[in-house]
Amino acid sequence: MKRCPFCNKPIEGRSDKVFCDDRCRNNYYYRVNSEQKSFIRDINSKLLKNRGILRSINSNGRDSVPKSFLEEEGFDFQCFTGIYKTKKGKDYYLVYDQAYSVGDDGRVQLVVFYRNL
Repeated sequence: MKRCPFCNKPIEGRSDKVFCDDRCRNNYYYRVNSEQKSFIRDINSKLLKNRGILRSINSNGRDSVPKSFLEEEGFDFQCFTGIYKTKKGKDYYLVYDQAYSVGDDGRVQLVVFYRNL
């Protein structure tokens, strides 16, 4: 006999029925979706914080700051939306429309990155 994946009660009725009742079905999908949404919410929060830090520092569209300054501000270098490689082979890490590249000298080059889609 099939059992409900939420409460483990036996399922009665149609042969293709998955949950014992609507309450179990709703609770099951609420739990599944809330875990996924929480994960996504955490990542988006980090990305928005990174973007806000870059925007507040890079008001003129092109700047350079020490890497330690960004770390002090709470910038997370592991959280970005993409990577853009220049023709010269330099990697720019994108945080939405803001981009940065970490140099060997410990400085971070900041640019506003506009891309025609």
